[in-house]
Amino acid sequence: MSSTSIGSADGGAPAFVVDGDCVRLVLDTTVYRLAAIQKSGYRLAQRFTLAIGSAEGARLPVMLMLPPGASANASALVSGFYRELCDQELRESIAEQTKDIRALLLAHAFSRTALVRRE
Repeated sequence: MSSTSIGSADGGAPAFVVDGDCVRLVLDTTVYRLAAIQKSGYRLAQRFTLAIGSAEGARLPVMLMLPPGASANASALVSGFYRELCDQELRESIAEQTKDIRALLLAHAFSRTALVRRE
């Protein structure tokens, strides 16, 4: 079984290694939250299975386990994973930034219902 390294570590395209029907890459947890990584894997589960390793500092190894024969399409799958990962990270960021407003809106909405007793 041979492995092929694609991309660069010099700030260019994200590097990954294709090893049979697996793609290995390392994500930076200062850039991507674990929740965003997990949601991305779930969202793309029909294309591959995401396996998350143990973090070493800010480096988190992940493996995309591809269906048999899909490794020829590895570059496109990795690109799609990064697009989804950026989308999920943005969603996490927006959710964090707006959590107080959402809580206030919910509290206000439920304060006008019979669910809350007024004394």
